Amino acid sequence: MTLQAINSGVALERDRIGRERDSQLNDLRTRYELLSPRERKVLKLASAGLLNKQIGDKMKLSEVTVQIHRRIVMHTLGAKSLPDLVRLVDALGVAPRSGAMT
Repeated sequence: MTLQAINSGVALERDRIGRERDSQLNDLRTRYELLSPRERKVLKLASAGLLNKQIGDKMKLSEVTVQIHRRIVMHTLGAKSLPDLVRLVDALGVAPRSGAMT
């Protein structure tokens, strides 16, 4: 196998990985668009590190309502944990600006 053939194979693999990443991001954006405005706000506040009670106080909602919205957000986006949710928010580029949610 020549060096050119090896480089071509590497380039094809990089292209495949890039297309797969783009596809996953587009799928994530589509799922994000399914969230209601209230769920999106809960998502941003939760990913900023606020507790359910703090989110409820800030949004004038009960803690139970925040828990329900947070559960829907986690399910819709396919997050299994809070760190997973934060990674998804970073990938979407919708993270709150520093100090914007306090």
